Parts: sequence; structure tokens; C-alpha cells
Amino acid sequence: MTSPTENFIEQMGLMTQAEGGPRIAGQILGYLIVEGEPRTLAQMTEALKISKASASTNARLLELKGSVRRVSPMGQRQDAYEALDFPNLAVIRALGERFRAHADTMTEIGAGFPESHAGARERVTRFAEFYRKTADFIDDWTAKLAEDPDLAATDRDDPR
Repeated sequence: MTSPTENFIEQMGLMTQAEGGPRIAGQILGYLIVEGEPRTLAQMTEALKISKASASTNARLLELKGSVRRVSPMGQRQDAYEALDFPNLAVIRALGERFRAHADTMTEIGAGFPESHAGARERVTRFAEFYRKTADFIDDWTAKLAEDPDLAATDRDDPR
């Protein structure tokens, strides 16, 4: 029989895995959400029964994705990680930034196609435009979400 805490952590791992991410990353996020306070890599390894290397790699991935942030609690030599109060807003913003960067890269590549490959240039440009329009949509969506007073209050803690 598992506790609600264990069940939540495991489900977060399975959901992350179903979305193509590492199961351990989802478990770490679930653990940090449940704990509600910064946790060191050592605490994560003990609680989740994972290696320190897995904890480190996956915590950094979550930080890169915008789900957690690294903090340095007073009096501790080790960095710790904490889940953002509303991590999904940060995750959505990070997704928009990645889509915009992909669009910029594809636009630059498309511009390099010679006239003899005009069809390829057009297809690459349309593909880039899809990413750019999606990034614009994500920007509009996060702005709308941030208008919610409850979300805006928790989002003030997000350093982005």
C-alpha cells in the first residue's frame, strides 16, 4: 500500500515519462512539490532512492525547463532546489522561448537556400513561421494566465 505522497511522486514520474521526459525528473518535481521547501541533492537521493548523479542531472533539467529553481539556503554549503509555486507558467514561458529560438534558427537557414532551391526555402520558411506563430500564441497565453490574481501572486517569485 502506498501513501498519497508516494502515489503523487510516482504519478508525476509516469506523467513526465509519458510526455517523453525522464521518469526521475517527474519524481523529483513531485517530491519538491510535496515537500514545499528547498531540498538538496542528498535529500533527494535519500528520499527517492536514486543516485546523486541522477538527482543532479534531472534537477538541472527541471531548472532548465523552468519547473524548479536552484537556491542557496543560508548556512548550507550545498545548493538546493525548490519547485516554483506555479511551475507550469514558467514551463510554458520557457517553451515559448525555445519555439522562438527554433523559428529564428530555421529562418536564418531558410534564407541561405539559393534560388535554385526556392521550393525548399519556402517549406523551411513556412515551418519557421509555424514555430514563430506558436511562440506568439504562447506569449499571449502566458500573459492571459498571468492576469489571474492567484497565478500572478505566485508568479512574482519566478525570477524570469
